[in-house]
Amino acid sequence: MNVPDWISESLRPLVAHELSRGNSVERIDQPAGTRCPLAVNFVLPLDFAGYARQHQVPDGVEAWENRDGHYDIQAGYVCTRTRHAIAGPIV
Repeated sequence: MNVPDWISESLRPLVAHELSRGNSVERIDQPAGTRCPLAVNFVLPLDFAGYARQHQVPDGVEAWENRDGHYDIQAGYVCTRTRHAIAGPIV
């Protein structure tokens, strides 16, 4: 899968990193809640440390996590401009 051009430009390098290491997209939620118009959900946990060793997290991107059992238990990144998000499970 190539990095889709409809995801926030600031999240594209993070998506490319996940795909290059063999992570795959489980589903795309659109919308993914009242504050998130689009979320790309990966099968495996995101490689936060591996990405940070090789690259700087793009400006306007913040890490987040959710441990509220009413939703998927996930951690990921969100673009502060578009509110698009990528996430993977927390294990």
